[in-house]
Amino acid sequence: MKHRSHLHISLVCLLFISSYVHSYAQRVEKHLIGKTVEGLLKEEGALPFIVLGDWGRNGQGCQQDVADWMGIAANQINARFIISTGDNFYCCGVASTDDYQWISSFENIYRSHSLQIPWFNTLGNHDYEGNLQAQIDYSKKSQRWKMPALYYTIAWNDIRFVFIDTNPFIPDYYEGNRNKNILKQDTLRQLQWIDSVLAASKEKWKVVVGHHPAYSAGDHGGEASLQTKLIPLLEKHHVQIYFAGHDHSLQSLQNGKSSVHQLVSGGGAEYTPVRAKDPLVKFAKSTCGFMAVSAKEKTMLITFIDATGKILYKESINRDEK
Repeated sequence: MKHRSHLHISLVCLLFISSYVHSYAQRVEKHLIGKTVEGLLKEEGALPFIVLGDWGRNGQGCQQDVADWMGIAANQINARFIISTGDNFYCCGVASTDDYQWISSFENIYRSHSLQIPWFNTLGNHDYEGNLQAQIDYSKKSQRWKMPALYYTIAWNDIRFVFIDTNPFIPDYYEGNRNKNILKQDTLRQLQWIDSVLAASKEKWKVVVGHHPAYSAGDHGGEASLQTKLIPLLEKHHVQIYFAGHDHSLQSLQNGKSSVHQLVSGGGAEYTPVRAKDPLVKFAKSTCGFMAVSAKEKTMLITFIDATGKILYKESINRDEK
């Protein structure tokens, strides 16, 4: 009898919490009704999507503000999907597909109707400290979470997206054998896979997504290993854009010797300093935020938006005709 009483109390508590979360979400949604990102337009004939990185902090920092404005922006442009550049869960990834962080950092945060669309995800270094397979397996539990493997590819319209795992390419992560997940990976095999996928691609646009930037004006800076191993491969196959995160800022950079545009979207929950006078920088801002992208046949418009819904910068990237 005592056991039944405790069970009844637990069920009542769960129902109360569920009801509270639902009513809170409704109040937030009402608060956001009518708000728009001023100057953000839906382009006819474009493929619209959102790029976000470094976000999973249980709604803390600026995560919820970014999520709310993402919902507004996604609704305005009718976004078809979301790209995550990694560090999906701080501090240490997830333990399983039942980890509560799926609720507290993802499901309850990105609750806008416009964000109930496919999320194509990559892994960051903080994700590597948890259960990698759980992030893959969550694809079977969630209708919007998409991550079939550590690295994978999809084609959408006339764009080839290649989602890679940059973590094993970072030499520092091997020091002292501190990360068991890193030691299991084969970088040569992944490079061969990237090469084969890009070589076989017939799409006009080629976009690669990874966590670590090859070049960055942020706190972490660029990764020399990616500059020597990855970028030449992307140049070989005329990849136009490489999206990354890791540095908690919004950046657009380009090495004058490279045809690859480097875009950093890592302001999903907090921000860190940038060196705005870095010679590779076209735009760099130490701020929370995300990118709204409209891809057309010959141009891709990137709009940088902060956690208050303000447009910081717009850049139109022309497709390489080769």
